[in-house]
Amino acid sequence: MTELQLTQIRNYLLEKKLPIDILLEVQDHFVSQINDLQKEENLSFDDALTKTKNSWQNELKPYWNGELDLQDRSKLLRNINRNNFWSLTKKSVCYTLPIIFLLFVLSQIIAFTYFKFIFVILVFPMIFIPIVNYLVHRKNFNLFRKYNNYILVSVQEYTILFFGGAYFYLRFFAEGFIVAEQFPMFFVAPDSKNLILGFIFVFILIFASFLAIFSQKIYLQKIQKVKPFLQYLKPSN
Repeated sequence: MTELQLTQIRNYLLEKKLPIDILLEVQDHFVSQINDLQKEENLSFDDALTKTKNSWQNELKPYWNGELDLQDRSKLLRNINRNNFWSLTKKSVCYTLPIIFLLFVLSQIIAFTYFKFIFVILVFPMIFIPIVNYLVHRKNFNLFRKYNNYILVSVQEYTILFFGGAYFYLRFFAEGFIVAEQFPMFFVAPDSKNLILGFIFVFILIFASFLAIFSQKIYLQKIQKVKPFLQYLKPSN
């Protein structure tokens, strides 16, 4: 396949507003499907491309599905976004709940004088890991700011989740020991509003950190495959 033909495929897929990591996968499918059609049905490139476009039309056509999200998205992109969300959510919950349980157990068997320090020591690194990871790899993460007219990796919106959770992080820094008090109080005042809010606060804090950590890992893996494609994109500034 010639470079001109690859450019036709690439430009067509760019019009569909796909994340670049997904676009690369779809492009491979297009190339393979076109090659097969040319061999099996003896079609010209243009005819094979048209037939391939038609076969992908339902998957790639952007549309508004009547939900609160007013942006037009293709069926393929909606499915990918949904799968990303549930995959990251399930994994984050699976890591968060054992830590919450461990903190609860420790709060019942260790004096609060010591537990409050253990609590901060366990939770504090989880808050800082995504922040440190972002700073260490800021050149890679800054790429989706440089090319903000595109989505480079489908999970990139989760990688900076800690910015949106700044309130919770700042509150933890200011009231970490106070939040820790909610754990040993579980059997003393199980119906307390502060107790419930305290558990929810810690859960959100740890969950959001894991969500950012896992999405950052995926982003850093996929951005390496996306980088060669950046030559075909126009920076936003």
